[in-house]
Amino acid sequence: MNESHPLAIHLPEKGMRILRFPLTRLFIALIFVTAFTGLAFGLSSWVSKDLLAQEHKLLASIIQMILTCSFSWFGYTLYCWTVEGRKVSELDIRNGFRQTGTGLLLGFGFISLIMLIMGITGNYHVTGFNSISVLWPFLIMSLQAGIVEEILSRGIIFRIAEEGIGTWGSILFSAFLFGFMHMGNANATVFSSVSIALTAGVILALLYVITRRLWVPIGLHIGWNFTLGGIYGAPVSGGEPGGILAAQFSGSEWLTGGAFGPEASVITVVVFVAFGIYLAKKSIRDNSWVKPMWRK
Repeated sequence: MNESHPLAIHLPEKGMRILRFPLTRLFIALIFVTAFTGLAFGLSSWVSKDLLAQEHKLLASIIQMILTCSFSWFGYTLYCWTVEGRKVSELDIRNGFRQTGTGLLLGFGFISLIMLIMGITGNYHVTGFNSISVLWPFLIMSLQAGIVEEILSRGIIFRIAEEGIGTWGSILFSAFLFGFMHMGNANATVFSSVSIALTAGVILALLYVITRRLWVPIGLHIGWNFTLGGIYGAPVSGGEPGGILAAQFSGSEWLTGGAFGPEASVITVVVFVAFGIYLAKKSIRDNSWVKPMWRK
């Protein structure tokens, strides 16, 4: 927060200390982004009401996704400009396409590995193929979830909490919140929330720690959801299955994830915990970790 932005708020010294305190900024940032996201939902509902009446649901979904992502992005950017008084380096467009592509490949690769293991163990069976048109809803959902949830979970919650409680504490805190944010999903269980916390919650935070950018986490989040649901036809976080591959799951729910999907599988946990250990070691070697406030 050393580089001052022209739109930065300036208060007396005591006021600036309060404004820049991590807990204060965490609260303000969440208000900014949730307010703009809510405005986007309201605007998209108004814009799309005629489309929905005419059964143009796909176009209405595209409009909602574009507005929601754009408004969330703008709300976060405006917060960083005014409250933190800085440019949004974590969303710097330079190298954005390359890093997002890296994340997409990671998401595709790891989900494919998990589904391969499930296939070898007899828990996943491809029974046919669906029309390529089924990919559109999954692509729209994946883009919206990847961008909006990463701005909220890693851009705000993890990044700001890290300044107060350090990297290790913030990983635990943000992963726990991210996992249990999914507790309200259809078919969710305590184990499915713990699994998401240990896998996506930890991995996405560590990727941010290593890159100090949101692009790789955004790409992995999009690639994870789209590959799992759109390609392999598995439930995504408890949603309805229906990807380009028509598939069936059989065997223990501990291995398949049950109705919630492979994100609640012990196979997923083992694969991503192993990847998390590798990323944690790399971040320590790179000296990417931040000490908590009381140790600075």
